Amino acid sequence: MSRRAAPLSEAPIPEPGAPEFALDRHLFFWITQLLDRRDRQLAVALKSAGLRVPEWRALASLYSRHRLSMSELADLTSIERTTLSRTVERMVRAGWVTRLADTSDARVTRLRLTTAGERLFARIWPAVRAVNNAAIAGLPGPAVEMTHWALQEMCRNFDSLAERGRRDIA
Repeated sequence: MSRRAAPLSEAPIPEPGAPEFALDRHLFFWITQLLDRRDRQLAVALKSAGLRVPEWRALASLYSRHRLSMSELADLTSIERTTLSRTVERMVRAGWVTRLADTSDARVTRLRLTTAGERLFARIWPAVRAVNNAAIAGLPGPAVEMTHWALQEMCRNFDSLAERGRRDIA
């Protein structure tokens, strides 16, 4: 059964002084709707490999960036640290990821894909790519590139905002 956002009808007239807000015009509403739909499609595509969406995020990040600390992996995957620890532990037990000592800081443990993890990535990447391509089907290339750019800029804006907040606190 397909879950879809309930149709957005005309909002009731807000009380005087209430902020004006239209959910269907809220950009982050659509971003979360998009990610939810993609995660559900990914879950189906990954099931035959015994992989879950958080594991895919970790696998893809480690495949792309190679040796990552848990903090770096948490930032790249947008997975809360406790959940990520359980995810990584499952991946280690499955033989997809190994832990390594950091050569410059003994307090840091690095994570790396094993050969089995790299093979798993190669096996499932076509299915993930197909899900991603289905999402952008029919969009002109420049629209996809502009969306990519806009999302990166929004992340940079949030990073700048966080940095300003840290400076204001100090």
